[in-house]
Amino acid sequence: MDPRFRRSREALRAAVYRLAGQRPITEVTVTELCHEAGVTRDTFYRHAASPVELLAAVLREELESIAASHPDLAGGLHADSGMRAGVHSLCAHVAEHAAVYRNAARPHLLPPLRENLEVVVRESLEAHARAYPEILPPGTDSPDDIRVLAAYAASGTAGAVEAWLPTDPLDVARGERLIIAASPAFWHGPDTTPR
Repeated sequence: MDPRFRRSREALRAAVYRLAGQRPITEVTVTELCHEAGVTRDTFYRHAASPVELLAAVLREELESIAASHPDLAGGLHADSGMRAGVHSLCAHVAEHAAVYRNAARPHLLPPLRENLEVVVRESLEAHARAYPEILPPGTDSPDDIRVLAAYAASGTAGAVEAWLPTDPLDVARGERLIIAASPAFWHGPDTTPR
């Protein structure tokens, strides 16, 4: 990646996080973002078409990085440990950027942000199901079945995050516990933990 493009990207990333943490991203203008980041409008439009799209792209990169940092979610030693670690990291990410997510929810997350959550969770769950096919309910192991199961769970996870987001304080352990409790048990796999 070109060093100038990278510097502009990082400046815009920092600016969109600052401004979206202060007020709804739908009220943030391109002019404000450019001023805050120290870039031109032309530079901004090389990165995104709008402030909402910029925020969605920045958050998507972070969510994808989180998913990539959990190889145990898609092939660790124990299905449940991978699931819990993945859900914990998702909740920690949302809590870290709570003001940003809250300012992007009226009351539901703006579509590009909710889609980010759903896509990253769905892809992670699909990988998890491929790594642990024994966890799937009987007769639900085709690629189409896995896609449906993962899409349903991902949509529910995004909805749970939306419902958890207004709670104060935003307790990561509580968010993790609630999302795990609401998830169908088969996602966690057979319990093979030594007793």
